[in-house]
Amino acid sequence: MTVERAGHPPVEMGLHAVVREGPLVHLVIRGNTSLAEMQAMVRVYEAALDESGYLLILLDMTDAGGLNTPARKHVTDFIKAHTGVIAAAVYGASFSLRITLDLMSRSVRALSRRTIEVTFHASEVECRRYLAAQVPRLRAPK
Repeated sequence: MTVERAGHPPVEMGLHAVVREGPLVHLVIRGNTSLAEMQAMVRVYEAALDESGYLLILLDMTDAGGLNTPARKHVTDFIKAHTGVIAAAVYGASFSLRITLDLMSRSVRALSRRTIEVTFHASEVECRRYLAAQVPRLRAPK
């Protein structure tokens, strides 16, 4: 995976692709995601969050595979720590991936009483529209 962003060196993450657009991180997941790849993705999330104060995650899961347990735990821990400033939208997810993401969200909610809402959409355009509508809420003083 190569992260595209002017002024920053590329971040390699296997077959995946990442494009940073300010607070928006657009991930195209291809195949399975390892812990090392997830750690690199979370570093990109952290950079966007540090710069903007909030994070918009746009996931293309059309060709996504599985997420191993350590990778799932790593991203879940990140989400738990930043629930009030993250919005996520997914397109192209299979039924099984939708269930996995929903279960991750529920487990975070059960353990910490907080989670982000992961929404599923038919297209990238719908995801972007949803994420744009979340910006005022994410920017609101806490």
